[in-house]
Amino acid sequence: MKLHYKPTDKNPLSSVYVKRIHQPYLGENWHFHEEFELIYFLKGSGMRIVGDHISNFQAGELVLVGQWLPHLWRNAEDGPETAGGADFIVVKFSRLLKGIDFFSLPELNAVRSMLAKAIRGIQYSSATGAAIHHLLTKLHGSKASERLILFLRVLEMLAADTEYVFLSTPGFTLPNEVSNENRLQKVISYIFTNYSREISLDEIADLACMTSPAFCRFFKGRTNKTFFGFLNEFRVNKACQLLIDGELPIKEVCYEVGFRSLTNFNRTFKKIKDVTPGNYRMTSARIRQQL
Repeated sequence: MKLHYKPTDKNPLSSVYVKRIHQPYLGENWHFHEEFELIYFLKGSGMRIVGDHISNFQAGELVLVGQWLPHLWRNAEDGPETAGGADFIVVKFSRLLKGIDFFSLPELNAVRSMLAKAIRGIQYSSATGAAIHHLLTKLHGSKASERLILFLRVLEMLAADTEYVFLSTPGFTLPNEVSNENRLQKVISYIFTNYSREISLDEIADLACMTSPAFCRFFKGRTNKTFFGFLNEFRVNKACQLLIDGELPIKEVCYEVGFRSLTNFNRTFKKIKDVTPGNYRMTSARIRQQL
């Protein structure tokens, strides 16, 4: 599985690409493209990686990914989060719409500022997601001038959100050598498949065809994280899925995601999520009851 440039299937009669996708399994490669991408999940859950950010996604999530920023939404093919599949709307657009620098208009100053920030990936508030739901579903079925009008309304509402959060850190560097990105993607794919067992530094360095010291420098340079820091963050987010979706005891969750010590699991979980696994499960349960 390689990180690659993914061109968009463009409609010559439309300046904005909009598609609603319903499928049972999300397992697409970590990829990047020239277009901005707005993705809104009506249904589904799993894990996402945007730049150097790792977290879980669920229905109602609304994220804008900037140009060239690598990203991936994925769930386990046989995991509980695949039940019922995923249903989401994707909107892709370029800075130039059919060669016209549309966003240079003074009326779109706020939108232009937002697009500049999207280089880090932006997750919008749940309130904005709920408010924009009807516009995005309507945008999917629109054509001609109506599509452009709805598109501008969507951007205007996004730019007005003051409770958004950035995903990737400022230090993340965009791809410049595809060969290095392919090597990193190979490592990420390996983690997805083998996170539940012990992974040694020598093992992962061999996979990348590098010495251990060279791999550590390479990985830290591309992700702003040590390999084991990245691996622990990945495992904790997998644990979050199990704590939310299942009834496994916390001790079993610990071993299921690759930790070999319950003490280490609890300590690492709290360091990354600022709460203990038990409190995380109780909070998630209360939120579900309120929905």
